[in-house]
Amino acid sequence: MRAFLEKRSPFLMVLPTLIILIFFSLIPLFYVIGLSLTDSTLARPFRDFIWFENYKRALTDEVFGSSIVNTLIFAFGVTTIETLLGFIVALALRGELRAGRFLRTLALLPLFTPPVAVAWIWQLIYAPVSGLFNHYLRQWGLIEHSIAFLGNPKLAMPAIILADVWQWTPFTFILCLAALQSLPTEPYEAAAVDGASSWQVFRRITLPLVTPSVIVVFLFRFLIALKVFDLVFILTYGGPGSATQVVSFYIYKIGFTMFKSGYAAALSILVLLLVSVIATLMTTSRDLLLRKIQSE
Repeated sequence: MRAFLEKRSPFLMVLPTLIILIFFSLIPLFYVIGLSLTDSTLARPFRDFIWFENYKRALTDEVFGSSIVNTLIFAFGVTTIETLLGFIVALALRGELRAGRFLRTLALLPLFTPPVAVAWIWQLIYAPVSGLFNHYLRQWGLIEHSIAFLGNPKLAMPAIILADVWQWTPFTFILCLAALQSLPTEPYEAAAVDGASSWQVFRRITLPLVTPSVIVVFLFRFLIALKVFDLVFILTYGGPGSATQVVSFYIYKIGFTMFKSGYAAALSILVLLLVSVIATLMTTSRDLLLRKIQSE
């Protein structure tokens, strides 16, 4: 009995955590799945089982399809820009110990700021009459009339992307800096002895070694970006029209303004499946890329 307990002790130690995770993840998931099979409303859950009618409706819902496209555009856009900027800044500050410590602390301030506060700050910046952008654009003679950044279908999404880049680039910067500072020093010492140039060191040593970590940062930030809600809710409320309506905001409107909780649950399950497929594809692509880098 004692030998059995010693052998199973690691599992027994994590068992309470597993139970908590199952309770807070699987039970809500099964609840949402059950809700998606009904014609439920917010006031009357689990009313009239209609089986897969909500899913059939979702597959022909053009607004749902456009919201998925908007979400993917936003997620890929902000993740690419933030990862690239974060890596460039981290690379520039890699050897600056004193300035690096100060800037690391400064970079965390946007992350400490509540997302709602960030959205209101940028709403003031984008204001047509008194906004910071319009003020300087008029002062520099670039425009004659104020621009409604958040009211223009072509500018609303880039405006939200810019606000998100300001908030989340420090996050990618911190992770990329940690990855760069954890690289081994032996290859760099050998390159210095061989007289390699800075570009050769970056291309042959730094980039191959840090690429796996940067890919993980990209995947992590991408999955977070798919859940964007705060900026859209405060800045544009999905408008103008449906130009910035992301899928999380559309599900919110279906569930809490139209009170169709059954249909909202079905949309949530479809989004979960879509995100799972995207994450699997990106993880597989990452593994293939890493194998190629290691083989070279």
